Amino acid sequence: MNLQNYYIEYDETLNDWKVFGDIEDDSNTILGTFGESGTLVGPWWMRQDDGFQLSIVQQYAVEIARNLLGNYSGSMNFQEFSIVKVAETNDWKIMGNIEDDHGNILATFGEDGTLVNAWWLSQSQEYQASYVGRFAIYMAQEIIQGTAE
Repeated sequence: MNLQNYYIEYDETLNDWKVFGDIEDDSNTILGTFGESGTLVGPWWMRQDDGFQLSIVQQYAVEIARNLLGNYSGSMNFQEFSIVKVAETNDWKIMGNIEDDHGNILATFGEDGTLVNAWWLSQSQEYQASYVGRFAIYMAQEIIQGTAE
């Protein structure tokens, strides 16, 4: 599977990312497309099952911890750590402490935890685009498998 004429753009009117381009096989046969007006990432994300979303949120937890620790170069451990789904808002909350190898608390995910959607919106467009690029591969697979909405 190859993405041709592929690009992503942030739509400020919709406050969401769009993915554009064609999906081809190795012989350049078009298998599918993201559509002339693109495919929105937000609705695609909301349709993903909890297992998939959790696997991405676990990656975000590490990124959030790195951001909280700044220039810290030692090892970090998550203690009293949990990630829970907030069903009412279709969001995820990360909770717990970030400690060094001696059990010293270096930072926390906050008294009430860190909501992933709010954290995502606070990230730069460059950071968001790096994940949207990864999501585009999953989105393309759904399109060619016929499971995309």
